[in-house]
Formats: sequence, C-alpha cells, structure tokens
Amino acid sequence: MSLIASCALHGLDPWAYLRDVLILLPSWPRERVIELAPKSWKQTLEHTDVPQRLAASPWTWAPATLAA
Repeated sequence: MSLIASCALHGLDPWAYLRDVLILLPSWPRERVIELAPKSWKQTLEHTDVPQRLAASPWTWAPATLAA
C-alpha cells in the first residue's frame, strides 16, 4: 500500500511504474538503485537512457487488460 501511496504522492501511475521498474531492475546498477524510487522516477526518465531501455522491452507496451 505504501508503494501505491508514494506513486500517488508523486503523480505516477502505480501499475506503469511498477512494470517499468521490474523491467529495469535485473540490469540496473546497485549504486543507482535510489533512481528507481517513485520520488526520483520522473527525473530518472528525463536524464537517463531509461526511455530507450523501456522502449526496447516487449513488456512496456503490453495492454493492461485483455479485450473481451
């Protein structure tokens, strides 16, 4: 619940944020883990190669729900 509240506090969609972090986490450097926190997320998206890394992932564009 605190992750969702932190995302709301910083204007992030919790599901999109969590999906993106889980995509990046396996190859993310340990010394830069604070950049993945909701508080730092918008700045991380603006000043790093994160958008390119996320665009290369097939999971980034997966639909959140399946059409019936």
